[in-house]
Amino acid sequence: MDDPRTQSALLGWIIGLAITVSILLKRDKDPRQRLFCFFAGNVTLYYAFDFLHAWQGEPWFERIGLALAVILPQTGLRFFRAFAVGARTVGRLTPLASAIGVVLLAAVLYPSWARPAVGPAVLAYVVGFLLVAVFDLNVRARSAATRVDAARMRYLVIGALVTLSMQILDRLGQVMRVDMPPVGLAMTMIYLFTISQIIVRNRVLDLYEMLGRFAVLTALGISLAAIYTALVFWVGRGFTINAFLASLVILILFDPLRDLVERKIADFFFRERLVLEEDVASLRHRLAHIISIDIMTEVLLSGLEASRRVTHAALYLIDPHGRGFDQRGSVGPDQPLPRVETATVRLRLTPFATGRAVAATALTQRRAQLFGEGDEEQVKSLDETLALFESLHADALLLIEGEEQLLGFLTVRDERLKDAFSPEEVALLAGLAGQVAITVENSRLYQQTKERDRLAALGQMAAGLAHEIRNPLGAIKAAAQYIEEVSAPGALTPAGAEGQQEFLGVIVEEVDRLNRVLSNFLTYARPSSGQVQVLDVNEILRRTLQVFETQVGGRVDLTFDTAAELPRVKADGERLHQVFLNLLLNAAQAMEGEDKARLDVSTRVRSLRLMREGAVGTAEPSRFVEVRFADNGPGIPPETLQNIFIPFFTTKAKGSGLGLAVCQRLVRDAGGEIEVRSQVGQGAIFTVVLPAAVEERPRASAMPAPAAPPGGQPHG
Repeated sequence: MDDPRTQSALLGWIIGLAITVSILLKRDKDPRQRLFCFFAGNVTLYYAFDFLHAWQGEPWFERIGLALAVILPQTGLRFFRAFAVGARTVGRLTPLASAIGVVLLAAVLYPSWARPAVGPAVLAYVVGFLLVAVFDLNVRARSAATRVDAARMRYLVIGALVTLSMQILDRLGQVMRVDMPPVGLAMTMIYLFTISQIIVRNRVLDLYEMLGRFAVLTALGISLAAIYTALVFWVGRGFTINAFLASLVILILFDPLRDLVERKIADFFFRERLVLEEDVASLRHRLAHIISIDIMTEVLLSGLEASRRVTHAALYLIDPHGRGFDQRGSVGPDQPLPRVETATVRLRLTPFATGRAVAATALTQRRAQLFGEGDEEQVKSLDETLALFESLHADALLLIEGEEQLLGFLTVRDERLKDAFSPEEVALLAGLAGQVAITVENSRLYQQTKERDRLAALGQMAAGLAHEIRNPLGAIKAAAQYIEEVSAPGALTPAGAEGQQEFLGVIVEEVDRLNRVLSNFLTYARPSSGQVQVLDVNEILRRTLQVFETQVGGRVDLTFDTAAELPRVKADGERLHQVFLNLLLNAAQAMEGEDKARLDVSTRVRSLRLMREGAVGTAEPSRFVEVRFADNGPGIPPETLQNIFIPFFTTKAKGSGLGLAVCQRLVRDAGGEIEVRSQVGQGAIFTVVLPAAVEERPRASAMPAPAAPPGGQPHG
């Protein structure tokens, strides 16, 4: 057992067995995986009998090992023929290899075999036919659909040539009795492991990924071997208990140690992919806080563009009728299709989706395979799909799937590279599309809730409106009847004429009141954003305060404090003026009778941090503009505070109950909210919160929660 050849053969046996068993334990093996089990098992058994022969010196062990070597081209050629789709040379030479193999097998098993002649013949036979398999793999690499796949397959060809060369050197060293390290065995095991990873992942690994995986395995092996050696041999006596403790420690440390090593290796070998993972994680976290689809689109597309991995991106969402997918936004120098019909998506895209993603690279590879098989109908279908990808400017298309239907899709492209996204990166972006699906569904649920609330409010308003209209109509009817009586022939007297004028004034006043009620009702009931512009809130507030001071005179001690460099907002200026004036007049009415009525008006910036501290990416604050109206009136009782925004709720004798409801509606149309804080005897504070307009950076999506339940009308 001290012989290096014996030890290397034992090592090859154990590692080959581990690789073979790892594939055998996989469920639902495809044909390539089953053929690999035969090929790897063949290599493993060869090293097993090579070890037994080196250990025991039994000639029959050597014969069985050579017989297994004769079988090796059979298992190898069949595996590589399944691996290199479209290869023809292997298929033609397999019968010839079988015929030569039968002759060599008979020579090996013949009782009076000539060992010096058979050994080199078997080596030449094995190396020769495996080189044929490698040649076909190289031909397949030249006709690969993509540059990345061609490079990856060339790595396999080079690896196979190096492995065969090292094996020849090993055999020559044994014949010449030169003491040299078992480089051939080491390369064979590395190559088998590489192929096992390829068939498990259903794709060819690139050079960096192979190096990264070998580095992870090597680092883990060294770490675990050090732990085992320290606990078993350095602790002292008691081999069994020490071996048990060492195994227990390794099982406990294995997962965190593996994660640590993989993270460090990924940081070294796959820095670009790691950066993309961080960008996608940051985007997913930001999207989790968004309800508005417009803001989601802006954040998503600008985030993808900022990742520097995307030159083109577009978001498509299904229309309300489900007939097609409309483009909601795009980035890139070229404008993709504005709309894709539902039938086109079902016929050209979803049938080719794998894991909620369709990659142009995979479609090109599939087309090459079908073209080699002569399936013209499928090739034509794939050509139309690839043409659609070109129209969409897409390298990858990521499906946005809801619980019941396809909600849309996201397209990405990096025109600087032919094959910009690896399958892992496409899967990563597919996860981002999943977060987009959640945001879209949440937005729809939110809009449905808002619509239900609006309809419920309209139902309440209808009852209040009937009450508000009935009272003026009664007054109008009574006044009209009186005028009819005093206007009868012979009934009009000077006193009656004066009464007639008085009741005509009542009619006009009540009609004006009806007009105001109906105007406020329509303002509340019809959603509209007005003439939206980017505005300076301080300037609008100054103009409103001038109007307010002319109406209240010197009855209110007014202070005005503006924030420096206040962000601008997107809203209708006249509507903001209406809201501010209504809140000012409400405050003045609430303070009627106070000895020292004081009203403090101020503006400031509110920042919300939407990302957790320590989260991946940069936590950027979202900015809002606050306008506060603080009075020193009697305050609002709690039972009134919860109803002040409800239409037609009022505490005034002649109030319509629509003032604050309309204000809240206008502010919400601008994407904001009105907050209320009040205590009886300490006044009230009304705060209008509006999102800051964003001209260069994505706008924050979350509005601060109101301090009081929504509802509507001036207090007092």
